[in-house]
Amino acid sequence: MGDRKLADSFYIEDHALLFGLMGREAEELCGDTGLSTLKKATILYGKERGLRMAMRAIKNGDSLSPENYIIYSEWKDDRGMSMSKVEALSPEYRTKSLRCGWCDTWQKYDLMRYGRIYCAYIDKSLVKGFCPDNELELSSKLSEGSDCCDFHWVGADFRDEAGLSKAMMKKASMENENIKDFLYHCGHLLSALNRTFLLELGLVKGQQIVDRALSSYADIMGEYKRQALEDEARQDFLSV
Repeated sequence: MGDRKLADSFYIEDHALLFGLMGREAEELCGDTGLSTLKKATILYGKERGLRMAMRAIKNGDSLSPENYIIYSEWKDDRGMSMSKVEALSPEYRTKSLRCGWCDTWQKYDLMRYGRIYCAYIDKSLVKGFCPDNELELSSKLSEGSDCCDFHWVGADFRDEAGLSKAMMKKASMENENIKDFLYHCGHLLSALNRTFLLELGLVKGQQIVDRALSSYADIMGEYKRQALEDEARQDFLSV
């Protein structure tokens, strides 16, 4: 399978499934300590992603403003697995996620218990990784049974439709530089989970969690995708 075709075979479902299976194995092997470690891994992963976005913004001469956090986002859903809408542009940018491919996947595989941990920490960690002074408030979450995820992007103010349009045009112009495919995102997730489990739970239990989760992942998605994940996870994810 060619590199581009292989990368395109990964998407939101792979990312969500990998996280959920890791969480399930962490809990089965280590109980509450495993779940606490999953939280730490989520925070690490989110902050590393945010930091990578910040490095790219600074490299381009842009500030680490709340608005630029939106612009430098590294993923997009071009397959329609998620749906969101803008609720307000000013004085605070607010959006609502009405459907989420991650939540649909966790529901499908009975992994929502672990997905709730991801949702509780990922976006706030991303924002803090981008700039520790920035804030995000989430007043509701789909994974907790609400009808939407309600995002309050504290400090972000696009003023009007023209302001938002200008920002989205800038974002679109940098997609080749900023957007990462889901093989990359899954590889980074595996890397962050693996590093955290090993450091927090030790070599034996940490490796057991990863090996068992990857075996379950391969049973569902295929051994070739497991191998691709392991290969992808070996790179430096703080390189821009």
